[in-house]
Amino acid sequence: MPAPDLLPLAPVPVSAGPPTVVAEAPYRVVERERGLLATFRVLRRGLLPMMHLFDAMGGDMARVRTRIRTSVLLRHPDLIRALLVEHDAAFTKSEGLRLAKDVLGEGLLTSEPPFHTRQRRLVLPAFHHQKLRGYAEAMVGAADETAAAWADGQPLAMDAEMNRLALVIAGRTLFSAEIADEASDISRAIHTAMALFETRAQNPLTPILRRLPLASNRRFWRALGDLDETVLRLIAERRASHESKDDLLQMLLDAQDEDGSAMTDRQVRDEAMTLLMAGHETTAGALAWTWMLLAQHPDVRQRLFDEVDDVLAGRAPTFDDAKALPYTRAVFAEAMRLCPPAWAVGREATRDVSLAPGVDIRRGETVLFAPLFLHRDPRFWDDPEAFRPERFLDKTERHKFAYVPFSAGRRGCIGEQFAWTEGLLVIAALARHWRFESDGPAPEFFGSVTLRPSAPIRLTAHRRRS
Repeated sequence: MPAPDLLPLAPVPVSAGPPTVVAEAPYRVVERERGLLATFRVLRRGLLPMMHLFDAMGGDMARVRTRIRTSVLLRHPDLIRALLVEHDAAFTKSEGLRLAKDVLGEGLLTSEPPFHTRQRRLVLPAFHHQKLRGYAEAMVGAADETAAAWADGQPLAMDAEMNRLALVIAGRTLFSAEIADEASDISRAIHTAMALFETRAQNPLTPILRRLPLASNRRFWRALGDLDETVLRLIAERRASHESKDDLLQMLLDAQDEDGSAMTDRQVRDEAMTLLMAGHETTAGALAWTWMLLAQHPDVRQRLFDEVDDVLAGRAPTFDDAKALPYTRAVFAEAMRLCPPAWAVGREATRDVSLAPGVDIRRGETVLFAPLFLHRDPRFWDDPEAFRPERFLDKTERHKFAYVPFSAGRRGCIGEQFAWTEGLLVIAALARHWRFESDGPAPEFFGSVTLRPSAPIRLTAHRRRS
């Protein structure tokens, strides 16, 4: 079967002429001036068309200037490494993530050093190897319950199914709580808050509009209040119980800095909200796209089934099985190459800085990179549009920063290994019982905070028969 069209949204025309070439070697730098009206027309279509516009300019770095803001897209792994590692101290989180503080507070995703450094040090033990081993049982148990609830021939909206499953896993691993009955309400509140956040992030008048008594603002704060009620209730119940449980919440409550200080309830809330929202949303999306790709590539799907059947021999997967499932891991890796949940990442320069000879960033510029496009760049990937998991099994040398589904550097995703563990175990657990067939073409991408489908991913579940 030919590879599906996974980038169905046509690139936005940049203009009639080519961009201006500012530098050629060692990196090609291109620039363009763009009028405000033209920029707003593109933004009205969403963030993904805007990123298409940037990527279509080519070069290793593309800069677009408007009267309001200058934005830069990095298109070479060397420059992304310079941004995230060598010159990380010269950048803060982008304006969009600063707006996300309304939802996430001063969590790891939004905070800045030195507070970010302290919080990361306090949260990191929750993701150590032995902790992941303990979470694995909850992950597999939730996946098995999901598998048992389906009927042979049942049509599924796989994005919704994976969203609910990831929320249940988050509830058990983060709070040792059963939130299955609340999952739909929590999911709706998250999507309401995120949808309104996305609208805010695209509107330069947001600093003014967010203070007005608009209906959209009331919906936003109501949704956030519902989420806060759930998270703060779980924190309060744990403190009142004086129980000590082996979950992420307990790690946050027990964490102490070098000076003996612990997190306040508000800081625990912010980190728990960040892990609940960012963690479940990204993993759910990655899993939904994975099942879609497997449905469209039955040869890959069969090879995955063969590995799962051979290794598990009918039993449920465990944490220790992960190393024995290399092809399953490669399938998940390849799905995140083509459909990275964190599809675009932004920073803002706090001072003038040179990322490389001829690649100069000015103070106040927004600097972006887009794994969605980088992972498909033919300069760094052979046959980049094809779904070929085996590319992650061979010994081909590739630039480390050509594959960045979890970003990198000191602000890289702290839950990366948690996500790998969850994704691998859920795929193995569900593949024991079910195969999924596509009910139509793949939906287009919608470039939200994460990479979502523009319509439900509709698959039909068929019970596997040995």
